[in-house]
Amino acid sequence: MKHNKGRWLLGAMLVLLAACSKMDDTYKNFLNGGEIIYTGKVDSLKVFPGKNRVLLSWYLISDPKITKCRVYWNQRSDSTEVPVKRTGGTDTIRLLLDKLPENIYTFQVYTYDNAGHSSVKEEVIGNAYGDAYLATLSNRPVRIAKYDATKKETTIWWFGVNNQVQSVEVLYTNTAGVETKIVQVADSLPAGPRDPLEFRASLKLPGYQAGTSFKFRTAYKPVKIAIDTFYTAYETQAVQ
Repeated sequence: MKHNKGRWLLGAMLVLLAACSKMDDTYKNFLNGGEIIYTGKVDSLKVFPGKNRVLLSWYLISDPKITKCRVYWNQRSDSTEVPVKRTGGTDTIRLLLDKLPENIYTFQVYTYDNAGHSSVKEEVIGNAYGDAYLATLSNRPVRIAKYDATKKETTIWWFGVNNQVQSVEVLYTNTAGVETKIVQVADSLPAGPRDPLEFRASLKLPGYQAGTSFKFRTAYKPVKIAIDTFYTAYETQAVQ
């Protein structure tokens, strides 16, 4: 029984050695006679969308030998190079890519050293917005705009807004005949990251000239981290 067990262990060891030898041969073939050296990859890669542009940011934490980064997009048909001068600590790299057609993009970022060694890729997906997105936007709807002759004040009452609205800009004529701008921003921050900003349901126009109309437009961001603000066209509204 002991002899059988010994023969079984010996056989298993021979099989294992053969497998290791085969793996080693395969690895050597993969290396093609040399050791593969990778530079340190980028860390915390992020994309911030904008109007026909995006802002990419990432950290370089490890590997002081890194001398440049290269960014690819459009299935690697487009690329750009970013020279790097390491400071010895954590370096923050920012890259603005403009003149991008409105689309969803996959960005791949690699690091390189002077010897041509590269890192494994780091990848992020982001949007460049444009006219198609702008065409979906509408002004904050006016419920009613009224002038109170007794109090000599004008108030706009609004309907609600969606979670992309950032502000409403109103242009009106004051009693001195001067065009005046007032911007209504959020009254409070949202409770959660997906909740809309909290806006008041009304807006007063100080010194409004009775009998005149006003113009207004609405500012949007497709996402909170967008680097650009999109505006609707001005709309003219009469006051009752």
